[in-house]
Amino acid sequence: MSADCTSYYNAEKVLVNEFTCPKPDNDAGALFCCGFNDMKYCCDDPNSFFPYEYGYMWWLSQLLSLSGR
Repeated sequence: MSADCTSYYNAEKVLVNEFTCPKPDNDAGALFCCGFNDMKYCCDDPNSFFPYEYGYMWWLSQLLSLSGR
């Protein structure tokens, strides 16, 4: 079993080529494409990809922590 992480532009606007999980240098159990639209990696959780930019999610988490939630 494997998953493809499609190519994307990272936060520095550099193109990162498509890759397949698990990567040779990763844990063999990291079968899924995880992360965000601008920061992808392989992990073992099939529900860990979020179709947002990492910066947006970081900003949102900071906003929620300031609001006491």
